[in-house]
Amino acid sequence: MLFRQLSIITLLIISINIFGQNQNGSDKYYKRLEGKIGDNINVTANLVRLFDNVSGNYVYYYLEGENDMYYGKTVELVGIAENNDSVLLREFGSKDFTFKGLIRDGQYDGEWNHNDSKALNFNMKEYYPNGSLPFEVYYLSSETPLDKKEKDSPTARIELALIFPSSEYFQPDIIDSVDNIILDSYFGKGFVLREPQQMLEDFETEYFTNYLEQAKNRSQSSPKNNFNYEKQVNMSIIFNSNYLLCIEYLRYAYAGGSHGMSNLSYDIINLDKGTKLSYEDVFDNASDSLLSVLLTKQLRHNYKIPEEVSLKEAGFFVETVKPNKNLFISGEGVGFVYNSYEIAPYSRGATTILLNYEKLENLIKVGSPIYKLSKHQ
Repeated sequence: MLFRQLSIITLLIISINIFGQNQNGSDKYYKRLEGKIGDNINVTANLVRLFDNVSGNYVYYYLEGENDMYYGKTVELVGIAENNDSVLLREFGSKDFTFKGLIRDGQYDGEWNHNDSKALNFNMKEYYPNGSLPFEVYYLSSETPLDKKEKDSPTARIELALIFPSSEYFQPDIIDSVDNIILDSYFGKGFVLREPQQMLEDFETEYFTNYLEQAKNRSQSSPKNNFNYEKQVNMSIIFNSNYLLCIEYLRYAYAGGSHGMSNLSYDIINLDKGTKLSYEDVFDNASDSLLSVLLTKQLRHNYKIPEEVSLKEAGFFVETVKPNKNLFISGEGVGFVYNSYEIAPYSRGATTILLNYEKLENLIKVGSPIYKLSKHQ
């Protein structure tokens, strides 16, 4: 599964649609939803709305037989909000809407259609059980010219979407820890913790100050059209259950040259202790070589590369994929994300390799929160 493979494309599409809209409106939110599709399919979803655009993911599970619970894949969703309450969502890559319904009074109700399956009614309610966090969404978008006196002056543009914990949680100290983890990952070390919207404005000021300073220092040797700069930072909630939180940060930056650069990174947070989990917290020390075998095999499967064709012949930089530290988790498994130029050229974008929990059964540290999650599946 190429989970979040096209996240940056999504970010850029959303950017085009919402730039210039009212940034102080109430049509921005994060919702964690639980409910049913039909009578027996349980579903959990994470949705983020930014004005007319909605994105997120959902996972479904149901009893198979009398005692066995079947867990489906985590599926990425993109869609639109119409007439305020109407939300239409499709699975990423699909042309047709999977969910059609209304979000109103903390509920999402409507009709679910999946490929050729029979249409079913669904009902999901906003729900944050212990071990999950509510969030608020904050947004800022602006631009500044390099020379205010010039009509066609180059400009720098910044767009920021921040998902920050709500104070409504039964353990205030956990909120403080998550605040600081997001602060470091989103803004960088040393940034001052303040009200979320104020932090976006502080970051904006810093960005434009640096832009003007860089342009001043380089103006003697660089054409002016090299100073159309752009910076975007967005966030998604990948997982928010069972005392585990996985946050995705989507970044795009352009500072002259032939193209901009995109980057995906993650925080996995233990909500029982308020601590950030590292690669070493998830996997045993002796897991690297076995993980490499699994990652290489899964990459070949994802891209349908026959064994007789080398990975380099298929356009990658490596013959064997080694585990990196850029991890995410879902209800399905643990994913490794390799950004542009790590194992493949820029044209391929980020390479995502998801290993399901069954394949990782003997590699995850016993007693870690991820081990406990894998045993729930």
